[in-house]
Amino acid sequence: MNEINIAGAAELLGSPDGKKIMEKRGELERLAATADGKKVRELLGGDKIEQAAKSGDIAAIAAALQTALKTEEGARLAKQLQELMK
Repeated sequence: MNEINIAGAAELLGSPDGKKIMEKRGELERLAATADGKKVRELLGGDKIEQAAKSGDIAAIAAALQTALKTEEGARLAKQLQELMK
């Protein structure tokens, strides 16, 4: 399963959207370091979300993201990410 995830990640990063993400990596890291970014990371459960990603558990990832995005911090962070990626 990890081979599929790695291949998918490599494909994403090679795409135009992936290149855009890599170009804005510093700005994305700054957003992640904000109070909102830290709160969302806490809501995502750190190790739990990492394990879900490694195992390809899309349902667990989606549930965690939905929960985080329903918070004020998550909504603000999502809006900032949308603006950044325009």
